[in-house]
Amino acid sequence: MIFLVLGFTIREFFSFWTGHPTDFELWVRLGYAMTHGGDPYGVLPVVPGLSFANFFGYLNAPTIAYLPFWPLITGLIYILYSAVGWDNRFFYYFLLKQPIIFGDVGLAYLMFSFVYARKPESNSLWVLSFWLFSPFTIIISGIWGMFDSIAISFVFLSIMSSKQVKMALWEGLAIFAKTIPIIYAVPITMKRPRNLWAALLAVTVAILLSIVTFAAMGWPFSLAITTVESTAFKGNWSMSAWDIVYYLNYLSLLPNLNPQMYETLGLLWVPAIIVFTWVAIRRFRSQLEYGLIQSLLVCTLAFLIFKARVTEQYGLYLFALAAVDVAMWHPERKRLLFITTAVAMIYLVVNNFFFVRFLSPVYPGFVGFENEMKATIGSIRLAVISLSGTAFTCLNIKYLADVLKRR
Repeated sequence: MIFLVLGFTIREFFSFWTGHPTDFELWVRLGYAMTHGGDPYGVLPVVPGLSFANFFGYLNAPTIAYLPFWPLITGLIYILYSAVGWDNRFFYYFLLKQPIIFGDVGLAYLMFSFVYARKPESNSLWVLSFWLFSPFTIIISGIWGMFDSIAISFVFLSIMSSKQVKMALWEGLAIFAKTIPIIYAVPITMKRPRNLWAALLAVTVAILLSIVTFAAMGWPFSLAITTVESTAFKGNWSMSAWDIVYYLNYLSLLPNLNPQMYETLGLLWVPAIIVFTWVAIRRFRSQLEYGLIQSLLVCTLAFLIFKARVTEQYGLYLFALAAVDVAMWHPERKRLLFITTAVAMIYLVVNNFFFVRFLSPVYPGFVGFENEMKATIGSIRLAVISLSGTAFTCLNIKYLADVLKRR
């Protein structure tokens, strides 16, 4: 309990005065739009008195690319903010961070519970402290303001369910919260091919919840489908070896590829996931819980290796599963987990201008600081980003090889 309170307190300390100038600013606009007749899949305008950044351009329009789960949550938060009647933007930021922080701390408790029921207390306390006090997880949830831990919590609820239908329903909610867990739909809900219906049920739950929300809110489907589809093949600077392509383009050492080529390469992760899901099921389907976690690790690693755009928060999916794997079965992988987390942390620090970007709610001059840093150490910064992203992919490849070779 002390660990949970301390981890919660650390995140709350940063909750109301930090945030990412694109993602968290979008949540600020999104909550307001949801209660003022706006369309979350259209362009979200600046909210006077609440917005803290306008860090968007023609190629980075202020809109979202998620299923309706998060728009509904932000809309409820804005209703609560209005009902309280305290006209203070920092209070609004505080409220927006609450489901994110509770989701992150709740995920730590679920990981603890999963290990505690099967291993000595020391193992469960290790996995709890790893998640609660990792600077990486604290930054993503309490400072950046990304809600991936909520989706991962639903994934763990699915893992911990004993009934196939419950597993499918929790997995469906995970996909509804954020589409990334769709890569787990098959391995998490089937131990034998005849149970494919459970994977279909999980995807159907997410689709039906989305359709009902769109119909109830009167949002047009076409724009939302286009927006969500764009995330499937999105490229650009990435916490992966794919970043080398963009870095060489930056140095003019590689000609610009045709946009259609980028889109084709951006979809490479889809057949990769299909292949590695098949490999994982064949390799681990007879090994119950151990096989399930190893299968999910395989799918996660394949996703991170082949996805053209890997953002920092994607690392949470790997670190949560890997931490449980280390605590339960493979303590020899602890060093690899720590090194991978450290490399991701380097990328996170440098990519976000040494955390100055996260001060944007209280430091309006952050854009000028970033431009000055680009002018002085821009080439060095991009080189570090590219090298750390490539190292992250190499470590993922090593991890994937280790998972597949173990018996």
